[in-house]
This record gives sequence, structure tokens and C-alpha cells, in this order.
Amino acid sequence: MTVSGIQSQEILKLRERVSGSDKIIAACLYGSRQCGYFREDSDYDALLILEDYQDGVRYHYERFGNVYLALLKVDRELFELDVTKGALGGFVGGRLLSPYLPLIGDRYLSHMEIRLKENIAEEELAELILGYGELARGLVIKPEYIVLSRMRRRSKVYPPLRYSYLCLLRKDLAKANMPRILKGYAEALFRLSKKGIIKFEDGDITLCQEYVDQILSKRTTERVVNIVRASQRALYSYIAHGRAGRMNLDMVAKELASKIKREITVALTTADFEDPNKYLSLKTSAGPINLDEAASVTDAVRKLRPAANITVKSLGGALNEVYLVNADDEQLVAKRFSDWYGFKWFTLNLVALGTKIFSVSGRARLSNEYGMSTLLADSGILVPPVVYVSVQERLLIKRYVEGRNLRDVFESYLGGDHLDAEQKRVASQVGSTIAKIHALGITVGDSKPENFISSSDDRLYVLDLEQAKKKGDKAWDIAEFLYFTGHYGIIMTGALEDLTRSFIEGYRAFGEQALLRKAAGISYAKVFSFWTPPQIIHQVSTILKGA
Repeated sequence: MTVSGIQSQEILKLRERVSGSDKIIAACLYGSRQCGYFREDSDYDALLILEDYQDGVRYHYERFGNVYLALLKVDRELFELDVTKGALGGFVGGRLLSPYLPLIGDRYLSHMEIRLKENIAEEELAELILGYGELARGLVIKPEYIVLSRMRRRSKVYPPLRYSYLCLLRKDLAKANMPRILKGYAEALFRLSKKGIIKFEDGDITLCQEYVDQILSKRTTERVVNIVRASQRALYSYIAHGRAGRMNLDMVAKELASKIKREITVALTTADFEDPNKYLSLKTSAGPINLDEAASVTDAVRKLRPAANITVKSLGGALNEVYLVNADDEQLVAKRFSDWYGFKWFTLNLVALGTKIFSVSGRARLSNEYGMSTLLADSGILVPPVVYVSVQERLLIKRYVEGRNLRDVFESYLGGDHLDAEQKRVASQVGSTIAKIHALGITVGDSKPENFISSSDDRLYVLDLEQAKKKGDKAWDIAEFLYFTGHYGIIMTGALEDLTRSFIEGYRAFGEQALLRKAAGISYAKVFSFWTPPQIIHQVSTILKGA
């Protein structure tokens, strides 16, 4: 159950005791018990903002009935820096983005909430302009877009938030929680209208032309700044969590058990974030048209199979919209290339700062996918056949390949002592396939395991070629496959070593050995150090050097 009046008074008394001599600026309750998705053993979560708090930010745990009160104490100045500048990556300030119950300092908390949401709304609107370019001039935006888009972005770079967000807006709770979240955004958006950024039209938002001009005039600079900002926030969140979490062994065990439960819950559920794009539409002379990509996909498939019974199912996609299309007994994959500059893959954002340049334009990636698929198919490399392409609509449709992507082939086995003969064969097959592609003067560009399919007849298909190009960085393809695969493990195992050596064996049969040594270089290894354990990176690099 939620907090009663009596429980609130008990928490206030407890708060006064644990705050000591520090002056209390504000306090509130937040988390699962305020948003309705708690379990009986869920803690009570409270935020306590103190003047001149010497520890900066720290969790404090106290018994509260049969559970704990998890009290997050933070210095006022540090809290305000997190709200305004993201000094802690939103680790503390972000508590005000979800529904909360003020206990003291109501006006202060409301002021900081609106200030935080104003910054977020402005950032999300700028991202829309960067993504849609000139189309942004005709966008009609519902406020829910900002809420959902920020949750999706945030959970991609800071995964611990995913469980909370999914629960917060699940079907039985969204009707109660979304209005509470939007209340603060309403005032934040009003402030943006006063700044000449947006206008209101029947409760929806449109962008002021001058603001669109301003963002587009510094498009390239903003793209790099946004990448840096997202990367920093994710890192600061992890650091802040670590600094705040000093506790005794009993609490460490409890925290670990809680996180395991959350991961299991997320893994077993089929729920996903509601698509923010459903809250976007474009103005036309006949009225707003919702940006429903599935309808356009259906129209395209109808051109190919006029008499077929067509069904379309979203396959997700962080940068593109990807759909599985059934046209009677035929299966197709439709891919629409949108201009987004954020979170397809967190490490790619870091790489884009200098180690490697990635294509981000939808038109450019569509051209890469189509052109490189054609070249590779003509040279005997297996790729799903292209059956439809529209440059104007930035839509590509390919035949569906039945099989398993290589993440499914390897991931659950990499903790073992060895791979079996079939898995070694597949790893060697990847190496030889990439080497053959390199021999054609082509690089894959995004060679992680998910982008290869081992078909039902044991043939290897290359799926994603939107970053492929001629005269690219061949060593990057080698490094990405091996180091990225390594992040599925915790320590270097015999199975991971088998995979690495089998890949190298396959690559050496058709490729340049010097590229294997080049892939062992620090400039490649450092890119994946955020995800892959250092020991694995070091040992994979050592094996590559030995080749």
C-alpha cells in the first residue's frame, strides 16, 4: 500500500533524527510505493536535501516496519547542479521526473522539478529538429512525446532505470501516473513558449520557426555536443550511484537480491516502451497526419503483392523502424531509415567522437545498405535479397532469412570451458566471411554478432550493411566483433578463447594477417572498455597480437 498519514509522520520523525544537525531544505517520498508498482517487500524511498551536507550524496538505510526506508541524502548545492547541469548525470535530480509526495519544502521541490523538466523538454525538442531537419517546421507534438522519448533515451544509456520506467507506465498505472508527470511539464512548456521556442495549438505543441532556424544553423556542432552530453550523463550516473551506495554487508546483499529480481522481471516480460513517435504528426492542408510508419510499409508491400493478406509487426529498432511483414506465406523485413543522432548503440556514440565516423543520415545509410548489398550479392557473399527500395521514402524491404543471429548462437555458452565443434565452425565462418568482404575492398562497419544470421541450412548471412562502405577501416570490423562479443562474458573463459581463435583461423584463410594485429591496438580496445571487462579486452588483444 502507499504511505498513510501516520506513516508520513513516522518518516518525518525518522528524517529529523538521521539528518542530525544539518538544515533540511526539502524532503519527499518517491519510487515504487508512490507510483503503484511496489511489492510487499519493497522499501520506502525518500529524498532528503540538506544544506552543506558534507558527504555530498549518500544512501542511508533505516528499518521501517518489516522493510527499510532507503533515504537518499544530498547536499542542496550539488542537487541543484544535478538539476541544472546534470552534475550527477540526473542520478538525484531525476527522482523528480516521476510522481513524488512532498513532505517538506513543497514549493522548492516544485520549482526544481519544473526547472529540470524545462531543460529536458528543450533538449528533446532540439533532438527532434536535429532528427527531422526541415520537416520539423510542420511537426505537431503532444507533450507525452517528451516524457516517453526521454525515458527511452535514459534507459538505453543507464539500464537500471528500465525496470522502473516499464512499471511506472504499465497499462494499469499509466492513466494515473502520466497526468502526474505531465503536470510539471505543462508549466515547463509554458516557459518555453515565453522563450519563443514553441507555440500551443489546441493543447499540442508546434515549433517556432526562428528556433528551428537556430538549431539547424548549428546542426553539426549540436550533434557532437549531444553525443558528449549523453555519454557524460551515463557515466556520472554510475559514478554517483557508486559513491552514494556505501553500506554494510547485509544491505549489499539486499540491494543485489533486489537488482536480480528486477533483471529477471524485465527479462521475462514482453512489455516494452510505448513508441514516442505515435505522439508526433505532420501538418497538411487536409489536417495533421500521424507519423505511423506501419501504414506506409503496408502500402509498399501492397505494391509488391497486390492480392496478398498483409500483416505488419514491429521488430523495434533504436535508430530505424524495423517491421516483419507477412504477405500470405512470404515473410519480408521492412526497414525505414530515420535521421536520429542518439542512442542506437552507446559505444557508437563514443566512437563517433573521433575513432571512427559513422553515417547518421537516413538517406546515406539507405544508400549504403542498398549499394553494399548489391555488391556483396554479386560477389557471392550471402545477404538477404532486396525486393523493394524507395529513396524518397527511405524504405528498404528485404526477404526474411530463417535462422539464429550469432548473439543467440554464442551468448549463453561463453561462460563455459569450451565451444563445441559446430560453434567453432560458425565463429570461423564469421572470420572467413568478413575476410572475403575485406578482400572486395568493403567494410561491414557494424559487425556485432546480432548483424549475422546462421541460416537453417548452415549458411551465414550478413544482415545490417547501413554502415558498410568501400575503403573503410577493416581492423574495426575485426575489433568490433571480438570485443563486443566479449561483453557477454564476465571473465575470459575457454569458450571465449575458442571463439577468438576460431574467428582468427577463419579470417587468416582469406584476409591480411597484419589487420589482426592492428585490431589489437589500444585505439580499438578503449572504445569497448565501458561494456567489456578489461581482462577480456586484454586477453583478446593478446591473442590478436599473437596472430
